[in-house]
Amino acid sequence: ASDIVAVLRLAGELGLRLILAGVAEGWEVAREIAAAGVPVLVEPLDNLPESFEQLGATLENAARLRAAGVRVAFMNGDAHNARNVRQSAGNAVANGMSWHDALAALTTVPASIWGIDDRYGSLEPGKEADLVIWDGDPLEVTTFADAVFIRGVEMPMVSRQTLLRDRYRK
Repeated sequence: ASDIVAVLRLAGELGLRLILAGVAEGWEVAREIAAAGVPVLVEPLDNLPESFEQLGATLENAARLRAAGVRVAFMNGDAHNARNVRQSAGNAVANGMSWHDALAALTTVPASIWGIDDRYGSLEPGKEADLVIWDGDPLEVTTFADAVFIRGVEMPMVSRQTLLRDRYRK
């Protein structure tokens, strides 16, 4: 938390535009982050301190930051596990974040943070969109994709894994 405050102070002095990533103890200084208008990228499953700087880590971090008025987007530090970010969003909901805020943290908020919300992040005429149609709640791990569209083109829902599953199902 002290590092976050120091970075906010430095950014204010130098006129820097910030995006804070990680902020495991962000909830402790959420009012200061919100007052500075700085968005954050949070890993909702960070709750075990990996270092002294994360002793205050909690699963409620995303919810508490959002409740204080901070723009929150989700991140995953592992590129090979990026697919798990929707599960992380579901965990944020289970730990106090509203469902709508969690969905926004996956869609509109990241587009806004990166300054591309005029083209991405929401389903509106004139915007590029990738779309997944789920058979249930997209933040629930037992939900599966019924259809996937990338830039308006429907993707085949067949893969080597589904072919093998179907081959050996009987």
